[in-house]
Amino acid sequence: MGLEEFAGFDQGEGMDASAFEKFQERMKKASQQIKAIRKQEKKQKKKETELVQILLKFIKTSHKKTLVTLLSRVIAQNVPANFVLSIAILGNKDIQKEVGAFLLPENISEQDLEKAEKAEEQARIDGTESQSKALIFFGDDKSMPLKVRIEIDQWIKGLLLQASESPHKLLKTAYDVREEKVKDEDSQFGDYKKVKLKTESASLIKLIAHVMHDYMETHGVEAEYEKIEDFSRFLLKGILKRTEEDLDNRVELEGGGE
Repeated sequence: MGLEEFAGFDQGEGMDASAFEKFQERMKKASQQIKAIRKQEKKQKKKETELVQILLKFIKTSHKKTLVTLLSRVIAQNVPANFVLSIAILGNKDIQKEVGAFLLPENISEQDLEKAEKAEEQARIDGTESQSKALIFFGDDKSMPLKVRIEIDQWIKGLLLQASESPHKLLKTAYDVREEKVKDEDSQFGDYKKVKLKTESASLIKLIAHVMHDYMETHGVEAEYEKIEDFSRFLLKGILKRTEEDLDNRVELEGGGE
């Protein structure tokens, strides 16, 4: 509704009844949306506070010094607690108990494994294996137990899900930003200008890599740490890109309606 619709009213002619009714309806709808947003924000804030407490408790009581150090760093960066927990939950039963293993399957039955094995074998026969699987990064490693592959795949899906829970905050905190001087191409005198460059957070990459490496070692899977760190960088970059795209699409959809 534009200001032109109020023109007659301002001139003393009165507002058209249908236009006024439409205006009231839009104001009512806007008010409801604001209330819903505030309610969601309040709920999200409460959840964030509870999850931060779980993280702090783990930091105080855990004997895993490297993990504690890495968790402390990302908390200091103000990375959303739900996303941090979704990383640390892999292979850490203390955290799983606190948050209720909401990202990893609690038990993968023998039947589930048999079904997965048959489906995988059939996909190989049909030539329809998914090349989008995250673990393709490690190659076709037959030595990696199927259960481990399933759990890591579920873990990655959980990371994507939790990233979508607090997208704005994650995109603000999951990058390292630095200033660099670069040559100003528009300058006739060879001047330099400062530009801000951002890269995926080194602390988050190290946290993902450490958790994943620790998990794989616990399950008897040998993997070079450097390779896991490269994968962690690749994974975080993909998660942030997907989060940004989903957020843009959400904004377009919300703004596209009447």
